[in-house]
Amino acid sequence: MISVTGFCIFMEQHIHEFLEFKTGGRLKKTSARDYRNSLNKFNTIVGKPLEEIKREDITKFRNILNLSYAPKAVEHHFNVVHCFIKFWNPEVQTISHERIEIPFAKSNPRLTITEEEHRQMLAVLETNNYDDLQKRLMLNILWDCGCRVGELCSINLDDIDFDNMKVRIDTEKSKKERTLFWSEETKETLCKLIPIRWEIKRSNALFIGMYNTGEYSDRLNTRTMERWLKQVCMRAGIKRNLVPHSYRHSRIQRWIGSGLDLISVSYLSGHENISSLEHYMRLGTAQVEAVARKAM
Repeated sequence: MISVTGFCIFMEQHIHEFLEFKTGGRLKKTSARDYRNSLNKFNTIVGKPLEEIKREDITKFRNILNLSYAPKAVEHHFNVVHCFIKFWNPEVQTISHERIEIPFAKSNPRLTITEEEHRQMLAVLETNNYDDLQKRLMLNILWDCGCRVGELCSINLDDIDFDNMKVRIDTEKSKKERTLFWSEETKETLCKLIPIRWEIKRSNALFIGMYNTGEYSDRLNTRTMERWLKQVCMRAGIKRNLVPHSYRHSRIQRWIGSGLDLISVSYLSGHENISSLEHYMRLGTAQVEAVARKAM
């Protein structure tokens, strides 16, 4: 655990103004809480006004984090502090953000789901059961669109174009409008689900959950979808630790593998910068071997 060495109320005011500015832009409230957590750690460890922060304070922050946190967590906290210092400098005369060396951590490639695994999961879901139809539709849209799970939860019935098999959504990270397109198979599942879904609850969300009381919620949350995927994996006998984001990695890799240019892939996946796709283009150990063998 991190020992408390001090807490500067002067720094707290700078943190508050920084977060007010960020949340007024495109930073989600959940991300703002995460930023607050990182900056509170920084404030607690350093215990100085922003104007007095020196390079040795940054080093102290890193060394204490290294005692309790994994490398990826340390990298994340440093990125937040770097952004915070950059925001205030030179308005507040303090250490330059350029002097903060971020301790980059090694990132392991995410698991991508294979078509065989996808079909294996669909095979255990009934086509005349509402709960299974919701799970089937979740898998179908993730496979076709590669959207983020939060974007999937946000789909509204009013925004669906059933005839043209598409839906308008707000991209989760940038809030820009974009369109998701799906296949005939997904349309078939959607047509089976919608009549039942509408009779259950007259709300606008495509996916709805259920409380422990037996009442239906207005909208499904991301944690429930993550739990659904684990349940379906267990039913299908899939032991790999797949998550909804595994579908996103798979879809982006399939788009690139099909010959789509990176600008198109960036738009379809909801990325503002092509450079963001690099993370999704990394191959796992098995994929590297397969590519190497194929090239021999």
